[in-house]
Amino acid sequence: MFRNSVVTRTGQAWKLWLSIMVMLLGSFAPLWDGSGINWTMGTVLMLAGYAFGVWFIVCPECRRRWFWSAALNAELYGPLFKQPVCPHCQRKFAAR
Repeated sequence: MFRNSVVTRTGQAWKLWLSIMVMLLGSFAPLWDGSGINWTMGTVLMLAGYAFGVWFIVCPECRRRWFWSAALNAELYGPLFKQPVCPHCQRKFAAR
């Protein structure tokens, strides 16, 4: 499923994984005292990871921010992970 996604085909999967990892770090690191991350810093990290994904994962053709659009319309999440085409401009991207 994910290999055929438009995010992977456009070479932006690393941005998605980085965003997810920063959000997870910000969410779970404050649970351990030894991490050195307090709840405020964890919240900032979580929001920064989310903002990174929303802002920088874009269609190379029409420049639409896919995850911003999906945040406004949840029906767009499925096509981002299952289809090789942009949900807005309908451009099909070849496998890398």
